[in-house]
Amino acid sequence: MTQIMNLLMLAPDIQEAILFLPRVESGRDPINLPRVQRIALTPDWRKQRKMWGELTGV
Repeated sequence: MTQIMNLLMLAPDIQEAILFLPRVESGRDPINLPRVQRIALTPDWRKQRKMWGELTGV
């Protein structure tokens, strides 16, 4: 429960991006909970956005 609740600390635009991620048709999803948790535990939304960009290639 705590891991999911921590996602509420993500910047709103990152939360929205996660909600609208495309379905993975084959292979493993490159965006997984441990990677997103590291971003969520960063309190600065600007840093979160930078980390998210590095993760997603945006």
